[in-house]
Amino acid sequence: MIDWKGELINMDKQRMQAFHADEIIMREGKTCDAMYKILSGSVAVYVRYGEEDEHLIGIYSKSRCFGEMNVLSEQPGAYTVIAYDDVLLVRITKDFLEEFIQNNPRNAVEIMRNMGHTITVMQKNIDLLLDDLNEKQDLNRRRTQELRDKISQYRMKGIMV
Repeated sequence: MIDWKGELINMDKQRMQAFHADEIIMREGKTCDAMYKILSGSVAVYVRYGEEDEHLIGIYSKSRCFGEMNVLSEQPGAYTVIAYDDVLLVRITKDFLEEFIQNNPRNAVEIMRNMGHTITVMQKNIDLLLDDLNEKQDLNRRRTQELRDKISQYRMKGIMV
């Protein structure tokens, strides 16, 4: 039996997974057939992990869930999760999700909160990307206009010579 926020549940050991610090648990853009609940330890959640513009979304610890969007939408992961320190997780597959929620009803609310948080973070990232794109487009427009002006000047000089 494991105690999560005062709830006692039965969990078979096959659903438990342990990871050491810096191990990758799930990757952005890759399909994952499970979500996870943290029993002990912490994980770091990133977008664009390992890239120049890597961004840490947050550090999640005991009782927090992650990966729920993967299980519910069957879409590739929106972020990469790395073990921040030694971490013990419960692996919750789509087949086990309903039973997990029935046995742990408080977790349904936590899953919804996590999904809301993930959506909010992803929207902020989209907004930042759009801002970057607009800045680059403005810069490209200015450069294009500068080149057109120079070409016009050269044409005028060529005609006058």
